[in-house]
Amino acid sequence: MSFDLNHKLWVATRKDIGQLIKKQNRLKKMEPPEEKAISFKIFSELYVLYVELVNKLSFIYHNTFQVQKRAVVRILVESATQQLLRLKDELKGMELSEYVYIDKALIARRLTPRDLVIWRSPQFLYRRPLDVQNIVADNKLYMNDIEKVEKEAQDWVKVTEAVTLIQAHERARRARVYKSNINYDKKKFLKVLQRKKINYRFTFKPDQAMSIPVKRTIFAADFIKDVESCENLKEKKDVLEPSTDNEELERLNKLRDDAASKIQNCWRRYKTRKIMRMRSRFKEELYGMKKHRKLKRPNRFANSVFEMYKKEMLKKKLDEEYIQLITDERTRLLQMRTPWMMEDISDHIRAWFKEFYEKTGNFHPYPDPIKTGTVLVVIDETMTPLEFQDTLGKKPMTKAERQKLAEKKKAEKQKQKDKIRKQKMKDAKRRKKLKDAGIIDVAYEMTSSKAIANIEEAMKQFALDWRNIDEYLNKNHDPIKDWVTEEELAKIHQELRGLVDEYMRIEYELLRAALAKDTKTKYKAQKVKKAKAKKEKKKKKVKDMTADRTLDSLYQELKDEGIIEEVSHKDFDEFIADFNFLANDTRDEDGLTTVGPAKGDIKMIIQESMLGMGEFDIDKPKSILLIGPLNSGKKLLCNIIASELDAVFINLSPEKVFKFADNMKYFLHVVMKVAKAFQPAILYIEEAHRVFLKKIPPELKEINPTLLGPSIPKGILKNIKKTDKVVLLGTSNMPWSAKGKFKKAFQKVLLIPRCDYGTSFLLWLELMTENVEDMEEHAYSALARVLQAYNSGDIAQNISQTLDVSRRMRLNNEALDPNEFLEYFLSKHDEPIFPPEQKIMDKFDKWFGKSNKFLKLRRKFMAKKMAKQKKKK
Repeated sequence: MSFDLNHKLWVATRKDIGQLIKKQNRLKKMEPPEEKAISFKIFSELYVLYVELVNKLSFIYHNTFQVQKRAVVRILVESATQQLLRLKDELKGMELSEYVYIDKALIARRLTPRDLVIWRSPQFLYRRPLDVQNIVADNKLYMNDIEKVEKEAQDWVKVTEAVTLIQAHERARRARVYKSNINYDKKKFLKVLQRKKINYRFTFKPDQAMSIPVKRTIFAADFIKDVESCENLKEKKDVLEPSTDNEELERLNKLRDDAASKIQNCWRRYKTRKIMRMRSRFKEELYGMKKHRKLKRPNRFANSVFEMYKKEMLKKKLDEEYIQLITDERTRLLQMRTPWMMEDISDHIRAWFKEFYEKTGNFHPYPDPIKTGTVLVVIDETMTPLEFQDTLGKKPMTKAERQKLAEKKKAEKQKQKDKIRKQKMKDAKRRKKLKDAGIIDVAYEMTSSKAIANIEEAMKQFALDWRNIDEYLNKNHDPIKDWVTEEELAKIHQELRGLVDEYMRIEYELLRAALAKDTKTKYKAQKVKKAKAKKEKKKKKVKDMTADRTLDSLYQELKDEGIIEEVSHKDFDEFIADFNFLANDTRDEDGLTTVGPAKGDIKMIIQESMLGMGEFDIDKPKSILLIGPLNSGKKLLCNIIASELDAVFINLSPEKVFKFADNMKYFLHVVMKVAKAFQPAILYIEEAHRVFLKKIPPELKEINPTLLGPSIPKGILKNIKKTDKVVLLGTSNMPWSAKGKFKKAFQKVLLIPRCDYGTSFLLWLELMTENVEDMEEHAYSALARVLQAYNSGDIAQNISQTLDVSRRMRLNNEALDPNEFLEYFLSKHDEPIFPPEQKIMDKFDKWFGKSNKFLKLRRKFMAKKMAKQKKKK
């Protein structure tokens, strides 16, 4: 991305932030709206604005290299994302659902639900240290010359193998054409001329390419008809002899003109049809009726990650230069300015001594180090001479009086705290009463948000600091040296003041001793109150069983055992799903949606849950459970999450774990140590209900599926801190067969619903056009409607096996019949494949209703509503 474009986007985004801050300031003064719909509208509009803001800021942040500016943008993008998720939680609380539908706010800004996606991979990736990343990645980010040569040689081996294979197939094709050319029927009007006859013999060895001494397709056939009118064409006479009469010349010219007209007419019709087809295709793609076939580069994601790390290396280089600049500037200031600064500080303190002595005949008590010393003099927080004069005539307080005064101050302080606490309780009761009545205090939600306060403060500070700096002129990303000088001067001044205070305290005591001698009073040295060193809490040292092992060896150990698996890269676009466009129009009298989510809504919730796995400080769930029938896309989603995060995929399924039954403690220690060292990491459990089974089936007793169950709460979840980019991910198609602890092990549970018409249509459209270009005439809509209830995995398998290579080769001669897809479900297997029964889906809904907090709240709300209606009757 160019510097100019990033700068223009930053200027526009600052204007957007300013307008957003003004809007929020107006909302802070707003009285609580009586209608819940108004609050929902306000929050939904703000949510859309924050989605756009986060997308812009995240893009700017990852393309901003200047160190001091990058720190400001980081605060903004982190705070904006935190506020975005807070708004989403508020909307969920109003909807009493995990899924929020804000179609009216989207329509007002001419957006679609796809525009609400804030996932930007690999921008949200967590940056591993380069030495750790080099263990995970095949292509090393840092290589010496020898390693580079070896890596290039390995890459060229694959290329030469591919070239050899292509050459072998090309030569075989030439040989087949040559053989068919020899066997061509020479008697039917066409004259075939062969240059040379060669005895063809097919030979092939595994370690060398096929070789056949033939040039590219020799096929010189004459397609001109053997009639009198074509004799001139056969002879290829372009110019007639001068003896030809005028009538013959006119006839031949007319014949040529007619032929040219026919050719031109055919060509123009062909060109027009082609243009019309292109326009029709463009319209169909625009309306979503047809899918454009996209070619994906195999190393696209790896290259994007590599580009990200290249940017990080540039940022790291600039950070190192910035730290070096600070060090050099500090050294320069210490050498050049230290003596004068110490002299200025001591002169200022002596002037303070003199001022008090001349006005009061005494010296002000020297400020204690616990109160930052003579900094109090600079900021004018010491007593004035008049105030000090009043204290001189007073008798020193006794111990009882000091204790009484301290108790009085403590009582006043406690009284003030109680007053604030009572006011907070009163406000909380008021808000709860309003919330029970369906009224949301929007002003409180705005003022109590720390994220909004951070954004406002960051923008004010930026406007103040950067008002005289032209960012556009700094294309080399150089740090602003004047700021470094000011900051280091402030630090050095504070350090030197503490040192000068120690010397000046000695001079202060000498002056007091001399004054006591002159006034013939008793001299008593002032006690110095120093800050007590904070005792560090002794943390329990966890015994490291693998202290003598390197991370590389632990990683390879788990990889060799098959615990760490390599995941083929897949992105969220491969989870084909559509959003629910109907839910917002089917609300009941309370404004709650009555239609369940679509698969696209599930994908969006997962993306939001994974935002905390990036480099920013954002809350995330420690564990997620995906439930749904077989072939509904659970494993695919787990694969996508791991590959999008570039995470280490650690498989803790019972089939993998039972081998470590004898030393489970050591195994979990290694797993968690590797997961934290190589984060982001995914701890995956396939069919996680088996870990908490009520009754173990005989066929599973061999692998002891419940072995890991007791260790999940303390051994895994307790060790995952908020800042750790580690998440436990599970799938289940029979959650009701597990014990109650199963629900407690997963913070967030998501039910993958059946395919709706939109998702089914997209599946048929995209998967059928993925490998076949010309599929315009096929009835996608009819297939989606008839086979809508089938799971996405069943539809994908049907398409891949029905439209295999041999069937695609026959498409030009044998048109595709929709019944072929129906036959796959009904007759190509031992038992027909049917959609999941309604009883099973009801079973999923029932279990999900008991584990999801929003469904529980909705049930309570409906129960209260029914109770009120009964009382009225």
